[in-house]
Amino acid sequence: MRIAVVPGDGIGQEVVPAALPVLTLLDEAYGLGITHDVLDWGADTWLRTGVGLPEGAIERLTKEYGAVLLGALGDPRIPDMAHGREILLGMRRGLDLYVNHRPVTLPTGVIDIFRENTQGLYVGVGGTVPQGGRTGVAIDECVYTRETVEKFVRYCLGRLRDTGRTKVTLVHKANAVPNTGRLWQEVFRRELEDFPGLEGSEEYVDAFCYHLVRDPSPYQGVLASNLFGDIVSDIGAALMGGLGLAASASICPETGIGLFEPVHGSAPDIAGRGIANPYATVMSLAMLLEHAGHGAPAALLRRCLDEAARGEAATPDLGGKGTTRSFMDAVLALLERGVTAGGNDD
Repeated sequence: MRIAVVPGDGIGQEVVPAALPVLTLLDEAYGLGITHDVLDWGADTWLRTGVGLPEGAIERLTKEYGAVLLGALGDPRIPDMAHGREILLGMRRGLDLYVNHRPVTLPTGVIDIFRENTQGLYVGVGGTVPQGGRTGVAIDECVYTRETVEKFVRYCLGRLRDTGRTKVTLVHKANAVPNTGRLWQEVFRRELEDFPGLEGSEEYVDAFCYHLVRDPSPYQGVLASNLFGDIVSDIGAALMGGLGLAASASICPETGIGLFEPVHGSAPDIAGRGIANPYATVMSLAMLLEHAGHGAPAALLRRCLDEAARGEAATPDLGGKGTTRSFMDAVLALLERGVTAGGNDD
């Protein structure tokens, strides 16, 4: 398996290189046969060439790679985030990465939040009408096709069933956004009939956010449209302790290709200071390994990562006194110990 590694911008250029020795160690210990290429897609290339996603990039990713590890996109020199939209949305749509999985790990358990990742308000249908030199009218259309909603819901329900989940909640706003909302309700109710082991429920997005903050314990699996999933998954990250802990996977189940990334952004305010938290990047790498069928090294990596996050080597946002490098040194030391103690059977 070959991985395309895109460090991107800001702290992405720090946390991704810090995480790659983990991949090397586990590859050697478990014989994973994983190689990677580092691609220079990001703000520097955009400013130099005007190109975000190079011509033929989607075809190259499809033919040559099984996964993408992305650091972060965003640079103050490009305030409209044009390069980020071209790269990230280009990969999401071009590779049809319509399932976004954001696990939220809490003392009450793990909540698997699934966000539809390619349509809705992010589809790019709309425009503006100028009035007096200013924007007088602005329109963004929410567009969903039944095919996409059906395959998204079906995949997510199957994933929840296969991982032993018993409850799933659809988050929507059909009372105020009736057309797409009712489509989601109709598909969810129909697909749920094929999964008798799952107890389904529905909540309006505002009520769900309120309940999630007050008491997340009733939730196991959550399905949401693109915008709502974007919002509720960030609330979940806050409940975990911050965006520095939030990992994600964007997947096309039909092809198997996935884009794995932390969701903390490029954090230009701390870029270059050596204190960026690599936890979410390494957790995204663990999700990548699991997606590729390497469950044992992924589980070991998660255990070592969590143990390191509780120690003094952790970065300041986790209450530690460490740096990006010291945190990863601690993770690597724990991994070496774990590999030696547990063998390397995958």
